[in-house]
Amino acid sequence: MTKYYKDYYWKDGIPYGMEPIEEIAKTDSYKIIMDPYKKRISIESYLKGQFSTVLYDSILLDFRQLKQPEQTAWQKIPITETPDLMVCLIRDHDDRVLFIETHVFVNNLCRECRVSTPQSTPLSVHKMLYKNLGDPFDGVILYDHNEHPVMYKRYEFNENEQQFTNLLEEEWNMLEKPPLHLLKKT
Repeated sequence: MTKYYKDYYWKDGIPYGMEPIEEIAKTDSYKIIMDPYKKRISIESYLKGQFSTVLYDSILLDFRQLKQPEQTAWQKIPITETPDLMVCLIRDHDDRVLFIETHVFVNNLCRECRVSTPQSTPLSVHKMLYKNLGDPFDGVILYDHNEHPVMYKRYEFNENEQQFTNLLEEEWNMLEKPPLHLLKKT
């Protein structure tokens, strides 16, 4: 039986529904679809019972793959570069374009990385935070296309090299942790 939910959260790269809804025609809702083995997962959005859009499909980008200790090697090829923006193609080992990344810079620091398919379908956004820019911590928050947090990583930041160094904390359970103040948009 298909269930609809008022909202959802991410845990270990998998979406879970919150507050099941019986009468979807009266409210906006989400439908999470996955096979019993969780090989393919998707999230659909409904506006008062009417299909709106597919928000996530693991066949396009599976967040669980980002947790693997030995991640797949991808090649990043810049195609557009300005002081405030860099657009890159991400290619796999077969030289196939998998994603387009759009990096947005402020004060020479990357603040956001938008990931989309080669056909320009939005998939996710990484937001980079820096204490020296007034953020609550140094690190990265990964959001799905619907701006729900998927995971976050807190790092040490090397001021001289202008980059993250040691990983201090990594969290993939977005219901129980992290403190909500860390997830406010920048």
